[in-house]
Amino acid sequence: MVASFSVLELLLTTYGHAFGALVFHLLGMDRIRTAIRRLKVAQQRLVDEGCESDCPCEPTDWRSQTISLTTLEEVEIDGFEGEDHEFDFLRLIVRCAPMLRRMNLKLSWEASESNDVCAKISKFFREFSSLECRAHHSSG
Repeated sequence: MVASFSVLELLLTTYGHAFGALVFHLLGMDRIRTAIRRLKVAQQRLVDEGCESDCPCEPTDWRSQTISLTTLEEVEIDGFEGEDHEFDFLRLIVRCAPMLRRMNLKLSWEASESNDVCAKISKFFREFSSLECRAHHSSG
């Protein structure tokens, strides 16, 4: 039996793999989906290269799934790299969480130094102007 909780904190070592499909699968579990108010994903990437295009970490349909995250109010991603799959994950969360109010992206060192990543984040935040959004360098 799972105890009552409102915060889900995931510490992931990705080894170059995408995390969105896995995290979304976990969020779809009934006891998590109906209780979670705050999601924090801390990722540590140990490999610079991404995985193969047919890798199981990126099933073809995960971006089109819908689950009801009616209690989710806040999302934090620590170690945000600015990869397309990370933005896809955030868009999916925004679409499925009508009560979402805050999004906090703690950028990896590489992402915080990249003008392209910062421009993509700024564009993303403009798309969802109703959210309170922050992006800053992760302190470690």
